[in-house]
Amino acid sequence: MMTMINRLTVVEGKEEEFRRVVSDISAYMRAQPGFLGHRLHRSVNRPAVYVETAQWRDAESHRSAMRGEGFRQNVQRLAGLASAEPDIFETLED
Repeated sequence: MMTMINRLTVVEGKEEEFRRVVSDISAYMRAQPGFLGHRLHRSVNRPAVYVETAQWRDAESHRSAMRGEGFRQNVQRLAGLASAEPDIFETLED
């Protein structure tokens, strides 16, 4: 199993629109082969900072989903709403 972890810093005043876009991206990803789950967290101390996690069967499943037009269209909507720092992590210890 692989986990995508994405730290996002949202532009002030854009939180509601950001949440809508993330919801749309999540709906697209849920329909993709290899998708296992998704969570969105918000910092208590810095409410503009979010951490998104998504579990995938393997890194190739995630890469394949990101190549889809549905993903690219939705991710473009994030431009101007948040800066993102995504990466894929492997689980070493449970």
